[in-house]
Amino acid sequence: MKWTRFFVMSGLAILLIIQTACSSGSDDTVSINGKERIKLTFWDMHAQKEQEFFKKLVDQYNKSQEKVFIEYSTFNQVDYTTAKLPTAFANGEGPDIFMVSPGDFMKFAKAGTMADLTPYFPKGTKEDFVPTSLEAVTLDNKIYALPYELELLGLFYNKEMLKKANIQVPKTWDELRSAAKKLKNDKVSGLILPYEKGPYLNFVWYPFLWQLGGNVLSNGGNKSTFDSPQVAQALDFWGSFFKEGLAPKTLQIPPTDIDHLGNKSAAMQVVGTWAITAAETKFPNVPIDVAPLPIPAKGKAATDAGGWKMAVNAKGKNTAEAAKFIMWAFASDQSRPLEWCTKTKFAYSPRKSVVEKGKDIYTKGMRKVFTEQIYNSAIPEPRYAPGVTEPIGDALQKVMFENITGSNAALEGHKKINETLSKE
Repeated sequence: MKWTRFFVMSGLAILLIIQTACSSGSDDTVSINGKERIKLTFWDMHAQKEQEFFKKLVDQYNKSQEKVFIEYSTFNQVDYTTAKLPTAFANGEGPDIFMVSPGDFMKFAKAGTMADLTPYFPKGTKEDFVPTSLEAVTLDNKIYALPYELELLGLFYNKEMLKKANIQVPKTWDELRSAAKKLKNDKVSGLILPYEKGPYLNFVWYPFLWQLGGNVLSNGGNKSTFDSPQVAQALDFWGSFFKEGLAPKTLQIPPTDIDHLGNKSAAMQVVGTWAITAAETKFPNVPIDVAPLPIPAKGKAATDAGGWKMAVNAKGKNTAEAAKFIMWAFASDQSRPLEWCTKTKFAYSPRKSVVEKGKDIYTKGMRKVFTEQIYNSAIPEPRYAPGVTEPIGDALQKVMFENITGSNAALEGHKKINETLSKE
C-alpha cells in the first residue's frame, strides 16, 4: 500500500537519460552511439529516494545491455493510478513495463493488459517466493505480475505523549478509542486514519474486518458477504473515530506519511512499514514506536500485506525483453530486492532467501516488532474488481461522514456488490 504511498509530490515526468550519446529511432527502437537497440518504456509512480532506486536500476541494466534500452518515466502517483495509466491503455499506448497496485490487478488482468510472466521466472526462483505472494497475482494458473515487496500495517505512536498521559499502548479496540480521546487536544490529533475514498482507505480498513472473522466475499469469490454483522461492526468502529472527532476529516499531510507523528501534530497513526525509514531519518529525536493493530474483544490479530507489483504490457511488441528486465530486477539476484526492502525503504521481500539474507536488519528497532509480532498475522491485500471496491469505499464514507449506521451502509454495499457479481 505503499503498498507504497497513494499521495506523493506532484511533478512532471522524469526521464532517465544515459550519459552515452543517443538519438531517436522509430517508436520501438533507439540509436545509441550509432547502434540500434530495442526501446522499452517503463512507467513508475515512485518519488524521492524510491524513484532514485529505480533510476539507478534502469541505468545499470541499460549499461549491461547491447540490444535493449529502457526509457524510464515517473509520474505523480494519484495521476498515474487514476488517469495516466488507464488512459494510455485505453488508447493502445500503454508502456512496456509498469507498476500495478493490488487494487487495480483484476481490472488490468481481465482487460488482457498484463502478459503471462510464468515462463520467464528463472529456474527455481518461483519456489523462493512466499506462496501467497504469487497466488495474489495469479489468475487461471497464470502469473500476471511480479511481487517485489510486502508492506504491513501497524499502530505507530509517540511514546512520550502516551507516557505523559499515563496511557498504555492500546491492545484492544476499546483501549484505542479511549486513548485517542485522552490524547486529542487543540494541537494534537488522537489518531490519524485515511479519510479519502480510494484503495488506500480500503487497504487500512480491511484488517479491522478480518480481526472479527469477517470478509467482503464468500470463499469462492462469487457472492457478497458484506451484509454480515462483522462488516457492520467494523464499519461502525472505523466511523466512530470521525464522528467523535478523534481522527481529523482533512489533512495537510497525506495519511501515508509519518510526519504527523514526526512533527508532533498527532499521537497515534495507523500506517505501514514504509514509515520506519522516514521516522528514523527525518525524525531521529522524536520517540516514535510501533505496535500490532489493536483487536476487538474475542477477535484475532490481523494486518494487511500490500505492495506494488511490476507488470508487462501483453500487447507490447517486445514482451519477452520486458519480462527479462523485471526478472533481472527482483527475481534473480538477492542484492537488488534486499537493497529495496532494507535501504531504500523498509518492507518485506516476498522472497524467503532475501528475508533470510537480511535477517539482521529485519530485527533492528521497530522492524523487530513487525518481524516478531505482526508478520505472522499478515493477509495479502485483496485484489477485488472496481465493482467491489467502490461499494466498500462508499460504505466507509457513509459511516464516517453521514448519519448512517454500519448495518445500513453494509446492506447497501452488499446489494451493489452482488449486482456487480451477477453481471460477471
